Amino acid sequence: MALGTLWMIDLVLAAASIVVLVVLLYLYRANFRTLRSPLSLGLIVFAALFLLENLAAMYFYFAWNESLSGTGYASSVAMPMLLLNAVELVAFSTLLLVSWR
Repeated sequence: MALGTLWMIDLVLAAASIVVLVVLLYLYRANFRTLRSPLSLGLIVFAALFLLENLAAMYFYFAWNESLSGTGYASSVAMPMLLLNAVELVAFSTLLLVSWR
C-alpha cells in the first residue's frame, strides 16, 4: 500500500535528522580523538542513540502505515509524529550549527 503524504513527510524529516546526526557523530568523534574528553564521549553516545531512534522510527513508519491504514488511525498517528520530527530536526540542526563553529 502506498504511503500517505504525512507519512512521507515523516520519512523525509527522519532521513534529514539521520544526515544531521551522522555529521554530528563525525564532528564529535574528531573532537574526542583530539581532546579525549568525557563530554565528547557523552556527545557521541547522545548522537548515536538518537541516530538509532531515527532509524527505528523510519522502520515503524513503514510498519505502522500498513497496519493503521485500514483502521483510519494513520493520520491521527502521523500528524503528532510529524510535529515531533520537525522539532527534533530543528533541535539537531541547531546543535550542528553550534558544534560546527
